[in-house]
Amino acid sequence: MDIIIAGGGRVGYHLARLLSEERHNVTVIEVDPNQIEHIDYTLDVSTIVGSAVDAMLLQSAGAGSADLFLAATGDDEINLIAAAMAKGFGAKQVLARAHQTLYVESDILYETVLGIDYILSPEALTAKEIVTYIENPGMVAMESFGRGLIEIRHVRVSKSPLGPGQTLKDMELPSGVLLGVIGRNGKTEIPHGGSTIQEHDVVTLVGCKDSMGPAKSLFQGVEMKLEKVVIMGGSTVGLSLAQTLEKRGLSVKIFDWNITRCNEMAAILTKSKVVCRDAASRLALEQEHVGGADIFVAVTRDDERNIMACVLAKEVGAKETLAIVHQPDFAPLVDRLGIDHAVTPRASVANRVLKLANQKNVSSLAVLDEGRIEILEFKVSADGAVLGHRLSDIKFPKDSLVASILRGDKVIVPRGDDEILAGDSVILIVAAKSLDAARKLFA
Repeated sequence: MDIIIAGGGRVGYHLARLLSEERHNVTVIEVDPNQIEHIDYTLDVSTIVGSAVDAMLLQSAGAGSADLFLAATGDDEINLIAAAMAKGFGAKQVLARAHQTLYVESDILYETVLGIDYILSPEALTAKEIVTYIENPGMVAMESFGRGLIEIRHVRVSKSPLGPGQTLKDMELPSGVLLGVIGRNGKTEIPHGGSTIQEHDVVTLVGCKDSMGPAKSLFQGVEMKLEKVVIMGGSTVGLSLAQTLEKRGLSVKIFDWNITRCNEMAAILTKSKVVCRDAASRLALEQEHVGGADIFVAVTRDDERNIMACVLAKEVGAKETLAIVHQPDFAPLVDRLGIDHAVTPRASVANRVLKLANQKNVSSLAVLDEGRIEILEFKVSADGAVLGHRLSDIKFPKDSLVASILRGDKVIVPRGDDEILAGDSVILIVAAKSLDAARKLFA
């Protein structure tokens, strides 16, 4: 695909890296020449120095023939104008990143008037991910494939099913379920028979929906309900999170140090308690009884404060902690410091964009490890190259694994002597660097 990204900042750079690794033809437009120099040095993409709302520049960059145009600068208005112009020039699909609540809540109106296909809010996606985690303790994420018959669950391990000296080959999962990915200390791997499972790992289970409950219980003890929630930060994410949780009957307390923002939130929230104090202070946490919270969530724009506040909240007694982390270098620190979960806004945006970029090639897509590993669903045609061959005889790309085969309404956890038939849906776990080879195999 020919993809143009307007904005080479943190999000734009991340998208450019992921999409270029998938062998897409990527061009980045960025006004800052220093950032362009950095992109040129580190990524295999084309670059243009200039403004994303320069009509002549967009035309010369080929916006009219782009398969996907992504407006991902830090300015909402520039993103909306650039995306609308690209669509007017003829780009097949356009996406604009937006932060302001005005554009997000009225996204259908703006999409219709400006001709933009998608308006994407990092804050809204982040808040949704946090709510999912709070409502499903220990469940990092969940996806459905194969007409809803196959589920993918990302589960945080609270108890390892393996004894001392045991490896994955010694474990017996319920029928119809396969363990596809293991995440540990910020890194992921497609496992093999000699892999181990440790407490605090995140495992990805793939298989029959009906078998997921028993499979999940192998990796988790009794999960507590997270009903008392403390939020640090009255940002768009914090307020949206508080509104959603109080509607669902949870006890919510939200901290912010800015009195003006606290008054604004108090006028909007009907049941939540608003506290105008610095929640990164141990004294404030103790005096406000944060030790009795089921989960403490830090959602400010300052990664260091989020991480430090979670560490302090854990020390005073909060049962679980969750931090928003914007800087990718900080993500591996979260587990080491005892923080239970981290959410990265740029990863949430990247996952959506990667799904758009691949939707013509696969039926469904899930993205792990910020795009380094992807889970794809391929519908096998009558003339597919893989037909009539045993799985053990097919040369699959390196770092890939056939996780499930859906044949009619039957979910099959494949073995080496299984064959792929026309009409099957194949769930494939593959490293991003091998994605192009996987597409060619199923083409």
